Amino acid sequence: PRSAATTPSSDMSRARHSSRDIEFDLPGALDDMAGLASKAAIGHGARDVEVFGNGRQGRPAERQSCDVQPPPAASKKDTVVIISTNNPGRLMLFAALNPKLGEVIDWKTPADYGGFGGDEFAKVSPQKLCPVALTAGGLRLFESDVILSYVADKYAPLLENDCRGPTVEARALSALLVRVHDMYISGTNCSQPQFFSNQAVFYKAAMPGPERAARLKDLLKQLDLVESLLPPAGPYCVGDAISFADVVLYPTVAMMQDQAAASLVGSITEGRPKLAAWLAHCNADPRFRGVADKIKAFVDTFLGKAVAGITAKGCG
Repeated sequence: PRSAATTPSSDMSRARHSSRDIEFDLPGALDDMAGLASKAAIGHGARDVEVFGNGRQGRPAERQSCDVQPPPAASKKDTVVIISTNNPGRLMLFAALNPKLGEVIDWKTPADYGGFGGDEFAKVSPQKLCPVALTAGGLRLFESDVILSYVADKYAPLLENDCRGPTVEARALSALLVRVHDMYISGTNCSQPQFFSNQAVFYKAAMPGPERAARLKDLLKQLDLVESLLPPAGPYCVGDAISFADVVLYPTVAMMQDQAAASLVGSITEGRPKLAAWLAHCNADPRFRGVADKIKAFVDTFLGKAVAGITAKGCG
């Protein structure tokens, strides 16, 4: 869930992780993940950034209080702040595919900045969401796709898998799949409370029943669209090479399928043979499955009761 750059929001239980491990585990700042997760809500941080209010009867909008903070001072290395949810998961997976990134980027979590609700984290993330990046040049970047593009561009000489796609057609198809995912599956497009993405149908208890039913219908439609876009022979989203589409789609699809038994959505690969074959192929790669396991642990630990409650209630 966003992020995130999920980005993801999203990584695991209360285990300590090393940011220097070549297989890319998270930093050792998840000591109090329960407190973090209470506001993370699977990648959606504390939604308390106040913005401009709407004017009435055509009058100009009146400015409300806005707590966007200036970024902290630039450091010598790029810093990327993540939690183990599906939108930040694309950055986790890209790093798993390119281990040298662990040597040039500091990987942190909101716990390094006092948690989602703290003033220190507000200086890091203007949306109070994950992921967010602080570049060595002083930029503060957010949105998982923006951060992924920045990392892939800046560190291109270090990459074992650049994920760009071997042909112009492959790159176009990859970009289309990423857009479907980011706009119609995981995207929220509003940082205020009580706004939801389609993927949130199975874990956001506050979503009204009629909206849940409509979003569930649209989520299944988008998954059918993804199925139609995948090449028959696979094994990856655009053919023989790993692309950004794989890096973006996999954390979300794996998260949903890992929750199939408990989730309102059920199995998302049933009736979608190309998606099922693609997921099985990716799951067989420890670099992919290692990221999915972190996300699963986060969802199981902190959202299990919500998922079960929503499934029991349905869309009523």
